[in-house]
Amino acid sequence: MSRINQIRQGDVLLQRVDEPAESTRLESQGLRVPGERTGHAHVLPAEVHQVPPHLAFRLDDGRRVDHFLRLTEEAPIRHLKPDGTRADHDPIPVPPGWWVPITQREWTSALPTPRARFD
Repeated sequence: MSRINQIRQGDVLLQRVDEPAESTRLESQGLRVPGERTGHAHVLPAEVHQVPPHLAFRLDDGRRVDHFLRLTEEAPIRHLKPDGTRADHDPIPVPPGWWVPITQREWTSALPTPRARFD
């Protein structure tokens, strides 16, 4: 069986990473990425860790991500409406490990800078 290194649900991409050399666990219930227009959210129960600036994950567009997710066991990323019911995307199981959450942005030549993607 091959190892999964990326998982995408709507406008959220999870990228598998190695365990950071140092991090601080934050008080959090996990990942919650709200939708900008519909009120939906992508939710994943996980430990949230912040890394120092020199260990931040750099994206191709220059953004830096300093919050990593740690799952000690498989958990689903869910797409939920404001009332907590399932929205457009089915749950996707996320294997244990360290992950970096990336909010997808889109770029067109008509725009001077990337913009947030809306599902």
